[in-house]
Amino acid sequence: MSSESIAQTAANAVIRTYVDGSVGHLVIDNQPKQNALSFDMWSSLPSLVHELESNDDVRVIVVEGAGAKAFASGSDISQFGEKRDNPEKVKLYNDTVDRAISALASVRKPTVARIRGYCFGGGVAIALHCDLRYCTEESTFCIPAGKVGVGYNELWLQRLGWLVGPSNAKEIMFTARRYGSSEAFRMGLVTRVADEVAFHRLVSDISGLAPLTHEASKMAIDDGARGFVDGREASQAAIMRCFASKDYVEGRNAFAEKRPPSFLGQ
Repeated sequence: MSSESIAQTAANAVIRTYVDGSVGHLVIDNQPKQNALSFDMWSSLPSLVHELESNDDVRVIVVEGAGAKAFASGSDISQFGEKRDNPEKVKLYNDTVDRAISALASVRKPTVARIRGYCFGGGVAIALHCDLRYCTEESTFCIPAGKVGVGYNELWLQRLGWLVGPSNAKEIMFTARRYGSSEAFRMGLVTRVADEVAFHRLVSDISGLAPLTHEASKMAIDDGARGFVDGREASQAAIMRCFASKDYVEGRNAFAEKRPPSFLGQ
């Protein structure tokens, strides 16, 4: 059963969400501009992310671009003259984008970027803040901030440095050059290069496993990457919820009975 909602922003610029079984999809759709994100599209992201996260049927969220030519080519530069031409407007624009990225980064459920074609600028930022990044062989990555003269968010650069290392992160920013899928995989920018069959199999595997275990794992890994600056109590509580859950009983029984488990997220 599939449900769908649409946040209409401007002509030919829309972000769609739909649910297919246990997989929620967030689709960036501005194909005439290679799925560039307008200001209104950025503005709509937090509520759409919340919609999928709060849906109990959704076990994993896939973020993707409409069509096969682009994941997202970044922010719509044609709006910069209007939306980012003085300090006040720059702050409003940047705060809006920050809220969008923060909403995606804080999702408790697994998030997967499905990258096909161009992944540039703000599109890279979206992909960076998903838990996993799978791309096709034809995918191309670039952060062209140096060509436009904009400053790339410091938290995004920290995330980039975690994934690819400081030296690679600096080369990406200093050269503004394009990287193919094999280079992106070697440096750790993407999790793996996967065709359609492999991608759907991976997402199916994720959605079929225990949701509370995924939540606890994600929390512990993310908090650990930050050095557990807020302590370990929240991660430990999430781990204990797993052992107190019906899914833990189901997992044990399924193992003993040599059958696939059927998890409820409870």
